[in-house]
Amino acid sequence: MNQTSWRPFTGSENEWDALVIQLDIQTPFQLSAWARFRATFGWQALRLTTSDNCTAVQFLTRSAGPLRVAWAAGGPVGNPSQVALRELPAMVKSHLGGKVLYLRVADHQSRDNAREQLFSQTGWSRPRRELVNNHTLIRHLDANDSTIGSAYSTNWSRNLRRGQQRNVVADVWAAPDSEIMARLHRDVESTKGSFSADWRARADSLSDLIACFGARLVVVRAVDESDRILSIRAAVVNGAHAFDFLAATSSDGRKCYASNVAMHALLGAVAARGATSYDFGGVDPKTNKGVYDFKHGAGGVEHHYVGEFEFVSPGIIKPIVSKLVALRLSA
Repeated sequence: MNQTSWRPFTGSENEWDALVIQLDIQTPFQLSAWARFRATFGWQALRLTTSDNCTAVQFLTRSAGPLRVAWAAGGPVGNPSQVALRELPAMVKSHLGGKVLYLRVADHQSRDNAREQLFSQTGWSRPRRELVNNHTLIRHLDANDSTIGSAYSTNWSRNLRRGQQRNVVADVWAAPDSEIMARLHRDVESTKGSFSADWRARADSLSDLIACFGARLVVVRAVDESDRILSIRAAVVNGAHAFDFLAATSSDGRKCYASNVAMHALLGAVAARGATSYDFGGVDPKTNKGVYDFKHGAGGVEHHYVGEFEFVSPGIIKPIVSKLVALRLSA
């Protein structure tokens, strides 16, 4: 028997993406594009697969003195065995070194008791503070554009018509302008507060994001009769799955339901690209009911991920390290 079930992935980024999509990747954070984007913030990618290629994980890693941090949003992908999960920390440590190791995963497979038990049985535990929302909404998509609106609530459909009656139209933005996108996000910040990922309000970061994801990122813009951009919305398409990624609507756009027009156009665009499901990217019906109602009205159905687990070595310092690292990590 091999010493470990894991091995470093040595193929190209395209080969990595093909593998994780084959393993039914649910969200964009295990794609190589996300690692390239996060590299602009100082993160380095560590990609591992099991010897049978049934499980894969992309960690983003950083070092601070003796501490090594590895964060896998959206991973692992596939069907990890008990042996694989137990051996994963040692494999990561062999690559990163350091005296203190902090691992964290956010498993975006559908909630499953057996899968959750695998983590708890192999030394992983639930963190006290979650970094990403494990409650989301997902809707089915059909390539037939006429069926897109069939899942909308009555009120959502009414608001869509109101936007269209105000001559707001939306289309796929072939060459997105990162400065305009950042300006719209800053407009949202001024009225609703800052984003947990503040790079959305920075033109340079949005430009990097667009370059990293390329054709996988579908951006839609909604404009008025003067061709003024009122709302933008973007999703990442990976295989059969599309994931809500960016959304911003100006104060004027909110008055004429431009977000409904943009969302309707985006759902149609990703369905035309072959996506059969749309993940609305996390919801919180208690603290952000307006967003929840919007996504639910657009046809989203309640869904939960397996969620987050962490591993700390040496375990005796877990409470301190977990709290400190959680304050710095972001999805």
